[in-house]
Amino acid sequence: MTRTALAGLVALTALLVVTLLDLAPPAPSPAGAPAAAFSAARAHEHVRAIARAPHPVGTAEHTRVREHLVAQLRALGLDVRVQEGVGVLPLPSPNGAIPMGTMRNIVAVRPGTAPTGRVVVAAHYDSVEAGPGAADDGAGVATILEVARALPTGLRNDVVFLITDGEEDGLLGAEAFIREDPLAKGTVVVLNQEARGVRGTVQMFRASPGSAPLISLYGAHAPHPSADSAFAAILSVLPNNTDFHVFDEAGWLGLDSAFIGGGAYYHTALDDPAHLDLGSLQMMGDNALALTRTLSGTDLATLKSGDESVYFTLPGVLVRYPLWLELPIAVGALALAAALVWTLRRRGRASLPRTLAGAGLALLPVVGAGAAGFAVMPLLTLFRPEYSGMLTGDPYRPWLYQAALLVFTAAVVLAWRLVLRRVGPAALAAGALLLVAVLGLVFAALLPGGSHTLSWPALFAALGWLVSTRLRGTGWRTVALTLGLAPAAVLLGATAVVTMDVGLAIGGIIAAPHFALLLMLLLPLVERDRPGDGRGVAPDAQAAKPRRAALPLLTAVIVTAGLVAAGLFVDRFDAAHPRQTRLAYALDTATGEAVWGSRTGTPSPDSKRFFAAEGWATRPAQAADLRAPELSVVKDETTGGHRALTLRLKPTGDAPVTGLTIMSSEGAKPVSDSTIGPITVNGRRLSRATGFAYHAPPEELEVTLVLPPGPARLQAYEQGHNLSAIPGYQPAPDTIIMYPQSTVFRVHQL
Repeated sequence: MTRTALAGLVALTALLVVTLLDLAPPAPSPAGAPAAAFSAARAHEHVRAIARAPHPVGTAEHTRVREHLVAQLRALGLDVRVQEGVGVLPLPSPNGAIPMGTMRNIVAVRPGTAPTGRVVVAAHYDSVEAGPGAADDGAGVATILEVARALPTGLRNDVVFLITDGEEDGLLGAEAFIREDPLAKGTVVVLNQEARGVRGTVQMFRASPGSAPLISLYGAHAPHPSADSAFAAILSVLPNNTDFHVFDEAGWLGLDSAFIGGGAYYHTALDDPAHLDLGSLQMMGDNALALTRTLSGTDLATLKSGDESVYFTLPGVLVRYPLWLELPIAVGALALAAALVWTLRRRGRASLPRTLAGAGLALLPVVGAGAAGFAVMPLLTLFRPEYSGMLTGDPYRPWLYQAALLVFTAAVVLAWRLVLRRVGPAALAAGALLLVAVLGLVFAALLPGGSHTLSWPALFAALGWLVSTRLRGTGWRTVALTLGLAPAAVLLGATAVVTMDVGLAIGGIIAAPHFALLLMLLLPLVERDRPGDGRGVAPDAQAAKPRRAALPLLTAVIVTAGLVAAGLFVDRFDAAHPRQTRLAYALDTATGEAVWGSRTGTPSPDSKRFFAAEGWATRPAQAADLRAPELSVVKDETTGGHRALTLRLKPTGDAPVTGLTIMSSEGAKPVSDSTIGPITVNGRRLSRATGFAYHAPPEELEVTLVLPPGPARLQAYEQGHNLSAIPGYQPAPDTIIMYPQSTVFRVHQL
């Protein structure tokens, strides 16, 4: 490699570093920041008050948090009320049992002077049962409180601060609000705040359809814009949901934002105020405050044009353009790549057959890198089995493993280059560029909004290479190639690094192929390519000295192994970084049998009986002094081939969840939602269900079932989260329990 090529690589690396620094959260503002500004220090005090302990729906701590928030919002002079309604999961339930419950949303309103609609700033105040929810979603709620304090009065549009209930249990509070509250009607723009970790860039990762003007407003007014339509396009085909899903389905316009770094802390006892990054909180608050101010003075009806945008972040700016341009840009990138191939052929540097073969063979390192990203966590689990229990597939300290994956990806690309050296350097490099352009076109056609990370790098890389062929002097050719590769460094390089925040198990599958494509696009810069014989066989120092060519490959493999070993040494479990495991307790009050269930070990045959799901390893447990809810028959009628049952289900105490499951009779076919009529619970009709789990139940539940004629088996149950009250509970040292659950049930033959 020449010194000029090395200088080009240094310049591209520096550009990537600048991009990553631009995406990083800002320094947090102190408590003494100006009153009109957002202060992470002030907001963090709210997080401390909210996240003292886990506060899932239906618990005493959940009630305390709600009362505290109502008092805080009223102290700010807002019109505050608690909207109560029955929420139902607005998505298909995987096991047929529908989550639902009595939800209590907090609604605070600052009326506008001449409203064109409502600006809703939303977050949820419930947490999972395993953790206090400082980030998820204490950060979002604290952002609302600080934005409400800093927002000026006399604004044009109504501003609604909506703090929803029951998000963790199935978007229940948002569903109840949309279905029942008058403020859900009309023109609404929502800014939803979420978290799937405790640190990192706050990414606007989802926008409602037809919101091109809103995205432009975000790019122009958010102090720290970070968004990518490719990431949004990928999320659109994955089962990831927040309250924004409900708002979007209701026709609201809006943006969904979250930070996702540090996923190992997500939904655990370590999602506490001490682990929440104040820079991420500052970034969330700065953006939310600026956008709320802007939206509160905007004619909201003008923000939904029906047009879609492609958008992505470059240092200092959010680039956006109409979606209809995506396909022409992809076609243009492919045309320039084809022009480059033709130019190289005419100059005798790479024959067409060899270049096309190079394009096909370039798939090998991309697929190999993706396979490495897919396999990295399973392979690490072989060395450290406890990694299999990590909820998000990410270790506490993943950085060395992330570096190992990228270095191994480099090794894959080097091996590809070494094995296929006889194809010729120009043919391989041009073939790789051609592949990137083709992939960009495929993404433009199949995943709208997701092609720019490929098309722009291909377009500029081809242009830079074409210009370099017309320049004399190594220095000028290197400058042209380096400038052409700048979009690749920014888009492919930043994607490879930033997507690691999703978690090594998922992010690695995305990051490694992007990094492989970047490395292959760098080939024209680092190869000392010279004209060949017209068939693409150029004099190649690496071909002449295969042992010397293999040295970088061997080095990359050794470095990968060293990084993995260092990662295993550094990322050890201890009291501050505990193992994660799932543990549950179940008691059948009819037989007195009780079991402990865990997700480690060999699944037991009685798993489904006690936990309504396969995959649990059970062991005998001591029967606790607990009772199942009371189930009584109010009415029982069989007419027209149907049996209609009206039941009364009465909780026995303060358990946060009460439920009912329709079970198969002995010797009968398994129950399915297609053989059962609608279930009605306290006036809410559930279709396609074989039962329900009612969160925060009232004193009694009235249930109507429509069943086939004949005997029926119903399981009535209650669930709690406090395993420490169960006799014989002994948590393992340096271990935290994910989703702690105790179930008490009784099967009734009717």
